[in-house]
Amino acid sequence: MSASTPAEKQRSIVAVIGTTGVGKSDLAVALAQSLKSFTNASSNSENASCRRQEKVRQFPAVVLSADSMQLYKGLDVITNKVTEEEKGGVEHWGLDMVSPGEGGSWEVGKWCNEADKKVASLPASTLPIICGGTHYFIQHYLFPPPELSFDRSESSSTSSKSAPTSTALRWTPPRPLPLIPQNIAPEMVRLLETFWTTKPEWPHGLMTQNGEGSTFEISSSNSSRPTLNDDAQLLALHHLLCAIDPKEGRRWHWRDGRKVRRSLERWWERGGSDDIPIAVKENVNSGDTKAGRQARFRTLIFWVYEPLETLRPRLDKRVDRMVENGLLREIAELRGIAKEIYGTTESTDHTEGIFQSIGYKEFASLALPQRDSLSDPAYKAALERTKLSTHQYAKSQLKWIKKQLLPAVKEAKELGGEVEVYVVNGGHKGIAPAVDILKVFMAQDELPKPEKIGHGDAQDLLELLNDPSTGRVPDTTDRQHINARRHCDACSLPGQPISLSLNEWDVHVKSRLHKRNANPVKRDKEEWIAQQKAEGERKRAEREKLKVELAELKLRPDQHDTIV
Repeated sequence: MSASTPAEKQRSIVAVIGTTGVGKSDLAVALAQSLKSFTNASSNSENASCRRQEKVRQFPAVVLSADSMQLYKGLDVITNKVTEEEKGGVEHWGLDMVSPGEGGSWEVGKWCNEADKKVASLPASTLPIICGGTHYFIQHYLFPPPELSFDRSESSSTSSKSAPTSTALRWTPPRPLPLIPQNIAPEMVRLLETFWTTKPEWPHGLMTQNGEGSTFEISSSNSSRPTLNDDAQLLALHHLLCAIDPKEGRRWHWRDGRKVRRSLERWWERGGSDDIPIAVKENVNSGDTKAGRQARFRTLIFWVYEPLETLRPRLDKRVDRMVENGLLREIAELRGIAKEIYGTTESTDHTEGIFQSIGYKEFASLALPQRDSLSDPAYKAALERTKLSTHQYAKSQLKWIKKQLLPAVKEAKELGGEVEVYVVNGGHKGIAPAVDILKVFMAQDELPKPEKIGHGDAQDLLELLNDPSTGRVPDTTDRQHINARRHCDACSLPGQPISLSLNEWDVHVKSRLHKRNANPVKRDKEEWIAQQKAEGERKRAEREKLKVELAELKLRPDQHDTIV
């Protein structure tokens, strides 16, 4: 995928974004239905007779679901899929794409590639409407960062429709092993070659960490990134990343195993740790000198907005309806799938695929199935956890829109992209103005000012787009600097390094703990502790000696009594 050059005529596309439960799907369907027919008159034509001969044209539309959970088949309640009735006869792509445990891991690259294939297959007159809460998908599809490549190889495991195998969900290298630093230890090379398999070859020093002299093995689950709980393994993966890509290694805490592993995968995907990835080098060599996130389409974005304080009660009611509609039955079904994939439900990776769905982890303490789940003492607490997680998810979505997506829009506009964002209300109140804006957009007439139409808070919410002081979205190099971490050698223990962000570092070096550990006299902790113990023993011995002497003095006859 690449951004279109200014000389190319870009395809029109619409995106509907917003927090969970705000009414995105309803708006997307209403927009698609509004395009069944409308008068398309050229406002720029000076020929009055042409304007009188207005023709009614058909603008069919397809909704592309950008939801990382709804692409899994079944489990309609826990993923909040639109029903056939709610689709209103509009084609929806991106729903029920793959069975849980099959088809590989649908991360941003795969979703973008599949969405690209779908859009390319549509007639020019068909309007794609991307709608969903996985804003990471939407942002990277509309405004892809130039330093990342979305190329993915299709392995046999991703195309197989058979039952899940030991590698059905597992990431596999898309290319031969890239060049690695010459000074990397052989045992680290073996870990690099095997870290993605079910039996990685850990460095020799880890083989006796369990006290039994045997090699650690990741369970044969299908997860693309099995959860690691052993500090020695997590630390080994982080050491490996630092060895092959030091800048990226400094971004992550060594215990953040999932991100460390994904960084290793990205290093392999882009062909090594060069400052400029292969895909970007090709663009630069071809004469594309515009760096940054460029708009791939002529884009209209509707941000369906509702303040969190008024949205939360609605989200709570939606969770209650989910329980009424069979949420607990689907959780029990999902546990069966997890057992088939991971061997036991306890070893489920809640950061992988469908198992990230809100409600699955939150209801883990509730025994299912049972005759009367609602009377179980664990039910109420699980329900409250699910509602709280839903609130937190909505908050994180709002933060992503403000901190990531809008800056990407601003950058694309500054690079010449035709992109507009309108904030509208949820429900029926937001449909009418959105439809009016869409008709102007499709007719390619002059659009109204986004701050003057739609939601009452539009001007404040879109302030960033008109703020010249705001910069572009940080790219990988920027994030490597912004998120850089430092290890404190003075305070670290063997196998337990202290890793701090740069902001935390300034506070840490002023702390009493660091000053004590950094003191050259006390740098060797074991020696210092031994010294303290010895000093304590010496003082205790002195006290005991003094007690004995005092006792002896009391037992002596008073010399004054013998004087006549």
